[in-house]
Amino acid sequence: MTETVAVQIAAWELCSRMGEAFEDEGSRSKAFDECVSGVLEKGEAERQLKPTPFSHYGKIDRCIQEADVPIVLREDKLEFGHGGSDAYMQIARCYDLLIGVLTTHSAKNSNANNFIAHGAPCFLICLIGIQCRSLHPCIC
Repeated sequence: MTETVAVQIAAWELCSRMGEAFEDEGSRSKAFDECVSGVLEKGEAERQLKPTPFSHYGKIDRCIQEADVPIVLREDKLEFGHGGSDAYMQIARCYDLLIGVLTTHSAKNSNANNFIAHGAPCFLICLIGIQCRSLHPCIC
């Protein structure tokens, strides 16, 4: 199957299934993973991001890595207003924490150093209710 066909199938599945009502974030997240299988790998669930010397940390719902560097971060919410915080702000904070983690490790990890040097490009996906938004940080 070509990549174009796989993307078209994933788009069809997302449109067909993600408008459904789900019992919880876990079932919505599982359905999303099933829809995009073959296009996006499932990734690591609930990765904690805690850079030093930061006193705070964040936990991201899904993280896909390439050469030990996260390239896709995903925040899942059941519906708007559920889960206590705005998903857009939460994923933006997690991206900021990711930059802190990678900056800390960049001296020891050439992949992290290269990632930072190229402006830290990363896909940030917010899965909220019937909507899926993808945010692409700019490279300045």
